[in-house]
Order: sequence, then structure tokens, then C-alpha cells
Amino acid sequence: MRPLFILLLLVLLWVAWDLFAPLFGVRQTPPWRLRRLLAGDRPPLLVDVRTPQEFRMFHIPGARNLPFPPDPEAVADLAGGDRSRPVVVICMTGHRSPPAVRRLRRAGFTDAANLTWGLSLYALLGGKVVSGKD
Repeated sequence: MRPLFILLLLVLLWVAWDLFAPLFGVRQTPPWRLRRLLAGDRPPLLVDVRTPQEFRMFHIPGARNLPFPPDPEAVADLAGGDRSRPVVVICMTGHRSPPAVRRLRRAGFTDAANLTWGLSLYALLGGKVVSGKD
């Protein structure tokens, strides 16, 4: 019974973090919305803040690997200097990337968001991922 309680508590804490992240200035983008955005006319810049080793295991096609914490100037260069360009920050579970989103927003990025529940859920829900450097 105790392991089940601990698991339930961890899941509740995980969900609570995602529900309250907007209170800390972190906009969330769920995996199903990201898939729609990637298929749209102006796909967001994808910034993957995992380590290079994690990135090589699997990542979303077109994502750029800027390990945590990403340098806002490097992100601006990737966005062509356009700090209004949509940026989605990605990590494995969606808990390493919110501080990166906050950092980008403080640096003037007006449309930065976190991939809710991270790359793990994105891939589990059928989002396309690739391996290698890309």
C-alpha cells in the first residue's frame, strides 16, 4: 500500500507543478498542441535543453540542442534575432525546461513556452522523434 501511496503522491505533485507553472510566468504547450503548431505555417523554434547525450538518444526533428541553461543570445541567433518568434523549450519530463522559459522571457522573448510533460510524453503520444545529431 505504501508504494502505491508514494506513486500517487508523485503523480499529484507532477500534475500540480504543471497546473501552477503559469503562476510563475511559464506558459505551457501540451504535446498535442505542439504537433499542430509544427504542422502549421509558422512552426515554433524548438530548443531542447537536455544534455547532448540525451539529445542524441532521441529528439523532435528540427530541434536545436542548447543544454540547460540556454544562452538567450544563442536562442536569439537561432530565431534570426526575432524575440517575438514562438519558442518551445523541451526537456525529458517538462520539469527542467520551465526555468529556461523564465530565463528567455526575462531576456525579451515574448512567446516562449514549455513542452508540458516533456519529450517523454510527446513521444508516447505518437509525436515524431529521431535519433542522432540532426
